[in-house]
Amino acid sequence: MWLALGGGPAAAQTVTVERLQVKSAQLKPPAADTPVLQRWTAIAPATRTRVELPRRRGGHWLRLTVDRDVAASEQRVVVMQGARAYGMVGYFPPGSERLLLLGYTREDGPMMLRRGWALPLPEGWKRGDAAYVLTKGRVPSVLNVGFLTRAELAQQRETDRRYAIAAYGAMLLMTLVVAGLWLSLREAVYLHYCGYLISVSIYTLMMSGWMKVPLSWGGLAVQYNAAPWVAATMATMFQLAFTVRFLDLPKLLPRVATLLRVIVCANLAWLAMLFIAFDHLYQTWYLGGNALFLLAIPVVIYAAIAAWRRGAEYAGYYLLGWTPLILFAGMIAAKTFGIGNTDWAERGLLLAIVLESGILMMALTQRAAARHRRALKVRPAPP
Repeated sequence: MWLALGGGPAAAQTVTVERLQVKSAQLKPPAADTPVLQRWTAIAPATRTRVELPRRRGGHWLRLTVDRDVAASEQRVVVMQGARAYGMVGYFPPGSERLLLLGYTREDGPMMLRRGWALPLPEGWKRGDAAYVLTKGRVPSVLNVGFLTRAELAQQRETDRRYAIAAYGAMLLMTLVVAGLWLSLREAVYLHYCGYLISVSIYTLMMSGWMKVPLSWGGLAVQYNAAPWVAATMATMFQLAFTVRFLDLPKLLPRVATLLRVIVCANLAWLAMLFIAFDHLYQTWYLGGNALFLLAIPVVIYAAIAAWRRGAEYAGYYLLGWTPLILFAGMIAAKTFGIGNTDWAERGLLLAIVLESGILMMALTQRAAARHRRALKVRPAPP
């Protein structure tokens, strides 16, 4: 994730961003006399230009200009960073009519941790030339626009890559341990949690661009949208099923257990709708999935607290591990509805997944050890 936007040793430039009034869809830069709807300029050189974009079907055309020349030898890129800066953008470099598509399909590294785009300047940037960017407008967003050198950008991506590798390595180790517990004990609670770990690992790997389904399965829409959504939905379903058994809800809170099972079935039905009507739903399907996830959050929190108060043996572990995870996951889900603008939620989510998995792993191993001790007590003594 880009942690800083600023100038290097060369003279700092001030970026001006204009939102243009373009009525029809087009794949060429707007005319120079296109009406300007909004204009933003950095308050001082070397500071970021804060751009606030409303929701708009069809996206936004942005025109970027600078007050000083940027030489190609400076090896700079224009960085557009935002908490809801997902997907791809169309980019026309300064003074060029050649369209570039920028996004996770063209860049390396863990995209899940990156919130924005890096606009290349291979020939520099002359003061009199304008660059144009076409962004999506599905939800309101805030972008911070500024400069980084290629070396700074590469260093930050390498930091993200190492962070992600460490997190995925820990998740893989815990998945193997839980799988071993299930093979040994054959209890559904271990199988559900193993399914959750596998699903959430696949989701994060797909969002990072390190795992992709073949294009022959349905093209880019399936590869970059449907497949991660399916993995995320499966993770939610497995987690809720695990919650019911781990907290012993059928015994302690039967009505809550029934409600969580209904939410699991609703997720399964919504997932089936994606396969049945993919061409009609794939652009907006994620909204329904996130709505179901947000609905489950208060139910799960209540269930954990109530089960803990009623003496559930491992409910304290569940609250300790699950609460940070749902806070970060809830923030990310809420951003799809235009709520919230935190740009560190994805990094926090990855860390929360690892912490939650580690805490629940402690509880599951203690649960397995307790079952083993009970089995030894009831085992008849040898003659």
